[in-house]
Amino acid sequence: MPGRTPSEAVENFLAPLRQVLSCVTQEVLLVSGGYYPSETPHALTLSNSPARLGRDRRYALRLIQHYRIVEDVVPRGPWTVQTVAYYYTIQEAHDPRREIFGYHWHPQGKSAVTYPHFHLYEGAGIDEHGVQQAHCPTGRVAVEDVLRLVIEEFAIEPLREDWNEVLTQRQSPFEH
Repeated sequence: MPGRTPSEAVENFLAPLRQVLSCVTQEVLLVSGGYYPSETPHALTLSNSPARLGRDRRYALRLIQHYRIVEDVVPRGPWTVQTVAYYYTIQEAHDPRREIFGYHWHPQGKSAVTYPHFHLYEGAGIDEHGVQQAHCPTGRVAVEDVLRLVIEEFAIEPLREDWNEVLTQRQSPFEH
């Protein structure tokens, strides 16, 4: 969401993410200094990472998202926030070293893999090192997609009764 100032644009970007994350965790989004335009991307993380998910807290989420504040010509303000990288990893809560899967997109940096991709890890029962190292291509993946996956397929009990409406409402503006 745009804003009249860089700071307002960041707050407009964070508000939906906070609401979405409240479906599965009480942890808070931390912003690393990122309320001003910069060549270097700013980072978002969770206050206690990995954050245990749902009422049962069997799984945990490690979330890192990089973003930039850019000047844009839009009706609701000249400033907007763009996601430029993400790392969403689901792992076992009782042993955070046992990652299960991860969705990553990091087009800048040291890795030659710049497209959005998926990893299967040891926590998924994958013993084959080559499979764990594979970068399975995906399209860009929203946080809402990951949370819906863990609620519906991993049977995480959400913290909010209206989780489905929240995820759908917050993701739909970005699907056009």
